[in-house]
Amino acid sequence: MFLILFIYAILMYLYIHTYYYLKKAEESKCFSGKVDLNYMQLFQIIEIIAVSLTVLLPFSFKKRDINLLFLMVAFVLLINAYMAINVYQFYKELKSCPIMNSWNKWWLYWEGIAATISSVRGGLTLLLVVSIILKKWK
Repeated sequence: MFLILFIYAILMYLYIHTYYYLKKAEESKCFSGKVDLNYMQLFQIIEIIAVSLTVLLPFSFKKRDINLLFLMVAFVLLINAYMAINVYQFYKELKSCPIMNSWNKWWLYWEGIAATISSVRGGLTLLLVVSIILKKWK
């Protein structure tokens, strides 16, 4: 339990500091309209809530909740895909903004890479599940 709480504390530190890093990025006026910094800040808050729920409120889905689970997975995939696109744009535009060179950008890049991998893997999983369901219905 201590290890879980320790990892939780580290993640909270990273998410909170990245949130403020994005606030600083917004104030720097270095980024064009291609980067949705407000969404990236919201993503940090969503991550804080998601990790907190995962650690503090363990729950399981019953069979009747499968439709809700499917919708939640699709929603998370869309959130991750949009974050991945924004991190890529952030990376491209950060090159011209030296004030934003700090360790937080590396955490943000990691989030973008993880969001990309999650989106691709989740999308393929959804396609596989849907194709299996459709094949059984034939």
